[in-house]
Amino acid sequence: MELIYKNVALGKIVVTNRETFWVSGDFYPYPSASEFKDFFDALVCEDGFDEARFDEDLLKEDHWFVSENGSSKGISCPAVYENREIAFRYR
Repeated sequence: MELIYKNVALGKIVVTNRETFWVSGDFYPYPSASEFKDFFDALVCEDGFDEARFDEDLLKEDHWFVSENGSSKGISCPAVYENREIAFRYR
């Protein structure tokens, strides 16, 4: 499975848990994911998320997908943690 933003593949996801619409796993970022690091860090920050710091396109769930076996599914903005865990839900 791959994490996709618009048409850019950001990394490989190895799924470790699925519960109805929620999915979690291990995230193995591609070099293209480096420009998203600040965004991912801010999304999971316990001090809160200041969306004014980021381009509003990043917050549009219509731009986030996972691709698996040639099929794409829309997801929420993914939570990517410092330890490279990822969590998201299907739209």
